[in-house]
Amino acid sequence: MARQGYRVRLTRLTLWGCLLVGVFGLGGRIIWNRWADETLRPATSNNLESNEAEVESASANPHAIDPLLEFARRALAHHCLEHQDFTAKLIKRERIAGKLLPASKMEMKLRYGSRYGSEDATAERTVSERTVSVYLKGIEPRSQAGREIIWIQDKNNNKLTAHEGGLLGLVTVELSPQSSLAMLGNRYPITEIGIEKLLRKLIEKGERDRLLGPVTVRRTDNVTLGNLQCALWEVVHEEPTVEIEGKQVEFEFHLAQIYIDEERLVPLKYASYTWPKNKGGEPELEEEYTYEDLVMNVGLTDADFDTKNPNYRF
Repeated sequence: MARQGYRVRLTRLTLWGCLLVGVFGLGGRIIWNRWADETLRPATSNNLESNEAEVESASANPHAIDPLLEFARRALAHHCLEHQDFTAKLIKRERIAGKLLPASKMEMKLRYGSRYGSEDATAERTVSERTVSVYLKGIEPRSQAGREIIWIQDKNNNKLTAHEGGLLGLVTVELSPQSSLAMLGNRYPITEIGIEKLLRKLIEKGERDRLLGPVTVRRTDNVTLGNLQCALWEVVHEEPTVEIEGKQVEFEFHLAQIYIDEERLVPLKYASYTWPKNKGGEPELEEEYTYEDLVMNVGLTDADFDTKNPNYRF
């Protein structure tokens, strides 16, 4: 009976320990990642060059989303060349299985690995993706306080290490980021985390989105987010679908909002909404990610992503 009780407790610890795994904040499937139309050419974040001919062709036919795409390309080059790491408090709200979960807040550290590709900040689409090391610690709500997660890409068989807060933190577990336990209560795996990932998604999916045609883009300057002044970009699809060559292609969202710190060329908040359930109603929030107290180029070291760090409880 004692051994059976221990197994039950260990299972509960495993479940709790992975609730914070799939954050992406601002970095996960962020915009435009449901594409049913086989006529759209696939692309990956590591092969942004593949759409070069389409982009050049599109330049002769201006589109409403072009200014946002221009920013994203410029910001990606700047981020890859100038930013080696950052710390922040990540606040996320996600709808899972039709239910909007309460907001959660966590301490975050992220360090990029070696840079590959172009060193030319003007060659936005030739800058290759970098590996990441991530540390997360739960702050709010109280039930999640003290949870810690470390994930170092391409290390430890690519598994994350996690433990619960409080007395339940005595057990540490290792999980695949895409496992069912690691994804429990999260929309995205930790592999989708980071500002660089977000910017690449904006470019990749935005270029495809412009091919579909109908979209409204609005920009509002001097919008306050915390104690910062940002530019707010809003992307609106008035209708849920568009017909392309006789096929109905479904948009994932009705409204997307992106708050940009233009001084540092980084997105600080992303939120997406679906269409109102009733005509004339308010759009429904699907996901929202905010970087609070973002500090770039802190000088993070291996110790910040080491389970033996004396400041951690692994």
